[in-house]
Amino acid sequence: MVLLLLLTGCHAKNKVGESGLSDQDGRVSTPGKMAALGKDTITTECEHESYANASKGLIVEEAGLHVDVFSLRDRDSLTATAYTLDEALRLEELLRGEAKVSGHSAEQAACIDAFAQHFGTLTDALVQADKVQRELDISAFKEATKEAEAEDQFEKQPHKSEQPTAPGPR
Repeated sequence: MVLLLLLTGCHAKNKVGESGLSDQDGRVSTPGKMAALGKDTITTECEHESYANASKGLIVEEAGLHVDVFSLRDRDSLTATAYTLDEALRLEELLRGEAKVSGHSAEQAACIDAFAQHFGTLTDALVQADKVQRELDISAFKEATKEAEAEDQFEKQPHKSEQPTAPGPR
């Protein structure tokens, strides 16, 4: 009976882990959950702090990489949480919306908007680099396609050296 309960528990744990992304602590994280938590943390901190003070306490690192754009400090556990480009863009969008909520004071709204603008400066460069890389990849693909088509056309055309010559009079 105990063995059956143990196996059932392990199977259930695996099913939960498969349904979302797991972070380092084994907690299940779905896309957008990190951004929502970040928005809540920033909104709460902006209630009683200016952007200058709140950003110093919350922003741990700004790596500016796709997999680690920046890290925010969790106010409860004080651990740093790294935001990927996708999560950073979600957080930025949530903060821009939150700054427009009518229930916030002008100072709190300005603080929230300042976070959104700051994160925008970090993500805009990465998004622009992705766009340029995509255009380069498309250009290289089109050029390779043209070269392959030209080679095919060249191979299909009979060449003078390959044409049989009629024997001449001897």
